[in-house]
Amino acid sequence: MVPAMGLFPHQKLDWNLARLDQHLADEPANPRAQLERATALWSRARFHGGGAADHEAALAGATRVIDQQPTHATALSIAAASQVALTRLDAAHALLQRAVAAEPERAEVQYALAEWHRAGLAHGAVHADAPSAVQAADAARRAAPDAWEPHALLAALLWEQVQRSGGPSGAPRALQRSMYHAVCALERQPPGGQQAALALHLGIACLHTGRLSESNKLLSRLLEDDAHRAAAQYHLGLVNARMGKYKNAILYLRQHLEHGENAAKTHARLGMAYLALGEVAKARESCNRALLEDPADLQARWALGRAQAEEGSEDDALRTFKDILADAPGHTAAFAELVSLRSARGEDGWLQAALRAEVSVFDRLPVQRAGQGAPRRATRERILALIGALTEARGTDTVPTLLEVFDLTTDESLRFQLWEAALDATARERRERVAEDLADAGRIYSAAAGREVLALARALPEELLVAGLQIGEEDLRRAAVDRHGPARDVGAHREAIDHERREARAWQALLLLALGSHDTRTSRNLLVRWAAEADSDLSDAARGALAMLGDPGAASLLRKRARARGAQNLVDAMIAQVQAPAAHTPVRAAADGDDHTCVTCSRRSAEVALMLVGGDHALCDHCTAEIAGERAARLHASQDSVCRLSGRGAFETAEMYSLRGITVCREVVDLGLGLLEREAVARYLAGQ
Repeated sequence: MVPAMGLFPHQKLDWNLARLDQHLADEPANPRAQLERATALWSRARFHGGGAADHEAALAGATRVIDQQPTHATALSIAAASQVALTRLDAAHALLQRAVAAEPERAEVQYALAEWHRAGLAHGAVHADAPSAVQAADAARRAAPDAWEPHALLAALLWEQVQRSGGPSGAPRALQRSMYHAVCALERQPPGGQQAALALHLGIACLHTGRLSESNKLLSRLLEDDAHRAAAQYHLGLVNARMGKYKNAILYLRQHLEHGENAAKTHARLGMAYLALGEVAKARESCNRALLEDPADLQARWALGRAQAEEGSEDDALRTFKDILADAPGHTAAFAELVSLRSARGEDGWLQAALRAEVSVFDRLPVQRAGQGAPRRATRERILALIGALTEARGTDTVPTLLEVFDLTTDESLRFQLWEAALDATARERRERVAEDLADAGRIYSAAAGREVLALARALPEELLVAGLQIGEEDLRRAAVDRHGPARDVGAHREAIDHERREARAWQALLLLALGSHDTRTSRNLLVRWAAEADSDLSDAARGALAMLGDPGAASLLRKRARARGAQNLVDAMIAQVQAPAAHTPVRAAADGDDHTCVTCSRRSAEVALMLVGGDHALCDHCTAEIAGERAARLHASQDSVCRLSGRGAFETAEMYSLRGITVCREVVDLGLGLLEREAVARYLAGQ
């Protein structure tokens, strides 16, 4: 543990203030004592339950010091921070400008500046902004690396950034950093009350990142803390609901209600827990109580709609979800329920019209809109819900509708999803008939039928493909008569049987290739047996299927046989198209003692905090941060791009970046960002 140390005084504040009062009674003009007293008063007000009177007194004391020493940065900072707490932001800003001019790198100056930006955001100050708040708090952290307060402030500021971004999914990196700085503050052993507040913050963050057991442990310890018991009970209710322990969730949420806080939200969460337990009447009652407290509560309205649907009141449920969407068009959960209800009622026309409407506006929506989250992402989620419902409906118009809306967007990603959905819907429509045919393979086999089976291979059960391989002589003789009619002589009959044998072998070869799309032990064993025991043509088909599954021996032997016939180029082209791609190069953090050189800036391992290594190349944390800070400017659009570390191609990553001529994929950058932070959080949580 790092020894307890703070940027401001925290221990024995009342005793120290009494001592300073006595000292100033004897020596009223002593600036050092005045500043020490002002700082202690500010600390008591900011961290230990003091009030406006302490801030006023701190301001008065710091002002006396400034009167004597106009450029005293610490006095200016304490005065400014007191003015911030008293919401006198213009006066605080003037003081901070003087402090920054005097000593810009001083920790107290940057801390007060971060507080000003934070308060300014809440009160609409002209020059206040969130990035500047985080930047100032980070500067204070660097200036006072052993102090817990800058870390705690950073954790709070980053969490506020998460909330402004619409939740953890909107700012995952900010949430990650917030957790790290909360851990750093806790490791510096802040005073008890602040420690509990940070533990609460970390417990809530763990809930949002899926660390449910760690969240449960951290929050449970706060049940004995008077100041944080209510918040702990509420979030323990959420944790237990996420863990599927709905009765425990109800217990904690009902305990939280006794504090008279968050009544609407708590009743809404209770409604969802009751709904999960199948207690629909209690769920509806809880939702109605929530709506009495807050008629606009979306969570309560959504849970009420679910309860109405469970009770069979479909019209009421539809009205509820439509009302939610009228007030909150981006509420994708309500839209999904609306789609589910429409689909259950067989309203395919509504689903098709809704899909056309959503796709037609997609290109015109911004990726991100201030205060409204990500409209394009929300629309894509609605489109996927509609596609899923239409595909499940199996209506005759599903595929034409999907192909029709394909031309309503120019977004390649969405077009691909629509095209893929159309193919899946087509396969779904055809696979049932093909599955029936496979069960009677001796009657329907042919090269053409085999090509259809191969096209639908992934959608067909492996056992049907295996059964379809069994074509016997009796099947050939029957097909020779059924398909060619009575033969005029024995020669014609034998010719018809030979033709059917060729059709049957083509059918079997195509079914063997179809088995190459089922990577199971039984399919591999069967293919190995056919490759070893069948005649040369069918064994080659089995080797082709094994090559599709990534078997290098089968691919090598196939090439060798093709080379003898002058057709190796055809085999190479086939394998390039169908063989499973080589695994990506694993990317990891360099181990202690390893010596690597960054491929972009030539820094060595000893010069950086983190070096990512993939194959023979390395990327340092400085370059990772540089790419992350300029993602848009660093985008590399070439389709031939390959990540230097991971080996991913342009079609295997969401984004590819270029830095000093080196291409790096998004996955590597995201891995490098905060890797050390994630490890620090994991270590701390493991020790709790």
